[in-house]
Amino acid sequence: MSKRKALGSGLEALLSSKPEKKHSTKDPVSSSSKTIQKIPIDKISRNINQPRKLFFDEPLESMASSIKALGQKTPILVRKTDSGYELIAGERRWRAMQSIQEENIEAIVMEATDKESALIAIVENVQREQLNIIEEAEALQKLNVEFEMTHDEISKYTGRSRPHVSNILRLNDLTDFIKSKLAEGVIEMGHARAILTLEPNNQDIIIKKAINKKLSVRAVENLVKNHGKKLNKKPETTKDQDTVALERTLSEIIGADLRIHHSKAGSGKIEIKYKTLNELEGIVSKIKP
Repeated sequence: MSKRKALGSGLEALLSSKPEKKHSTKDPVSSSSKTIQKIPIDKISRNINQPRKLFFDEPLESMASSIKALGQKTPILVRKTDSGYELIAGERRWRAMQSIQEENIEAIVMEATDKESALIAIVENVQREQLNIIEEAEALQKLNVEFEMTHDEISKYTGRSRPHVSNILRLNDLTDFIKSKLAEGVIEMGHARAILTLEPNNQDIIIKKAINKKLSVRAVENLVKNHGKKLNKKPETTKDQDTVALERTLSEIIGADLRIHHSKAGSGKIEIKYKTLNELEGIVSKIKP
């Protein structure tokens, strides 16, 4: 059995205290603590930062049956609000308990800012691999844009590598149509990576053709290359396969769009594109010795 990845140091600090069992149905939280308490299920609202969008009936039914037979084994995490509590982590358990009409649920009530709540929700789902690739991309985008976290900070807190974070974030440049097909498993990550540099309309044209003709990733890469003059705003001279392969390799390493302009004389230049200062800082950190 593989070990679960360790939480980032920031989250370890939040969750470091081992919870102490304490059951109560009267005024469950007078002050924030890390003890396990029973609180009314109907007083809990969904976390607006929950990255997971899809919950399938069969796994939830299985969890509900297990809880009904054996009891709740793991508490959920919540934080206090003016109207009750907001869920931080454990939505599947919360939904399962509702389905079997339990009145109370075991929970750890903790103090958490919006940023901390979002981090915990995202990390729990990412580390348990419960998110599809687009849900993960959108979750990391929230940390990057709304909470102004750099790629390195996201890597630290989620336990993902810096290149993984950068490459997953790039998926947010895909059109909604392509995101849906990637989330559904109709196309692969390779298909999506191949068309990331194209304009939105051209992304859809290529992927619709790929779906209709059941094209491989390599076929899509060749399609983008062979039709580059039609599809790109600024046509580029046809490149040899070695240069295209090197572009792809370097782009994966630094986690950004990259172009190699190579002349017949042997000289050339490398063009690196970035969208935000945070992304630029991440690129520099990868290049700097």
